[in-house]
Amino acid sequence: MTRHILSYGTCFYVFLLTSLAACHKKAPAPEIRPIRSVVVEPSNDGSEEFLTGQVAPHRVVNLSFRLPGKIVDRKVTVGDSVHAGQLLAHLDDTEARQTLRAATADAQAAKAALAQATPLQKRATALLPDHAISRNDYDEAILRYRTSREAVQSTEARERIAREELDHTSLIANADGVITERLAEVGEVVAAGQPILRMAEAAGRDAQFDISGDILRSGLTTGTMMDVCLDANRHVCAQGTLYELAPDADPLTRTYHAKVFLQAPPTGMTLGAVVIGRLADASGSNIHLPPSALTAQNGKTAVWIVNPETMTVTLRPVDVSHYAANDVTVASGLQAGERVVTAGVQALYPNQKIALLDEADVRP
Repeated sequence: MTRHILSYGTCFYVFLLTSLAACHKKAPAPEIRPIRSVVVEPSNDGSEEFLTGQVAPHRVVNLSFRLPGKIVDRKVTVGDSVHAGQLLAHLDDTEARQTLRAATADAQAAKAALAQATPLQKRATALLPDHAISRNDYDEAILRYRTSREAVQSTEARERIAREELDHTSLIANADGVITERLAEVGEVVAAGQPILRMAEAAGRDAQFDISGDILRSGLTTGTMMDVCLDANRHVCAQGTLYELAPDADPLTRTYHAKVFLQAPPTGMTLGAVVIGRLADASGSNIHLPPSALTAQNGKTAVWIVNPETMTVTLRPVDVSHYAANDVTVASGLQAGERVVTAGVQALYPNQKIALLDEADVRP
């Protein structure tokens, strides 16, 4: 009996020691994930784009006659500078002069008839109250006067039209500019409205570029400012404003035609000169990361941010403005000086402890 009691006490003692050892066992240490990271800094270098284009007139006007006829004279040729009001070309005006001469004669005859009818109308009006003239004679005098007056107005209108048609046989420049193309020759019979000359107006110059789809998708819109310089002399520059952007791409080059209005261009920027346009992000807030830094949160692009005090990570959504094979441009969501995980992002979870891998190689 005593042996059983001792055996029972021994087992109880062993069980007690085992329980105490289990109570003092330490909890497993949290997993520390090694990661690679980078401290982000805004950069202007990656946000610049250089475009090659040429200087073009801001407005190109096709000059034409308002009347059909035969060209008998041309005063200018390609490359000539012209001024507003200058005579450029002339049609055969023989028929127009005859029409004006006939209209002028009709107008003079109508005025003479009105000059005769006016005193008769006044006399009839004065005699009617005294019954010194019959009603029929009075009505005839009034009718003759009114008919003559209407005839004068009608013939004067035809005379004005004939004079305008004679004026339209002369092609006059409506603005200062340079003749860029000759579209008809002397002796040629042309239709009304058919282009005779093409003129680049002197007021204003454009720089025209063919822009790739990547630049367009990055958020380029009308109103964007651009620095434009001569390719032959980068010191000759002007500020420009993008005012026109083609809605569809060229079927051959798959580029989008853009027009930039140059503000006070220097004299060296002649028509056809090759220019270089520089597009830059004025805010300078774009941040560049490797594609491996990106992950997703609720269907949105996100990155892991390192908390340097607790050495934990937090997921944060960001807006990406441009994707490339080895680089992504973050437009918003990050601040300068923040550390972003660039490798191992798929194995992280919020508030996870991390350790910087090869910290000496991490860009400060």
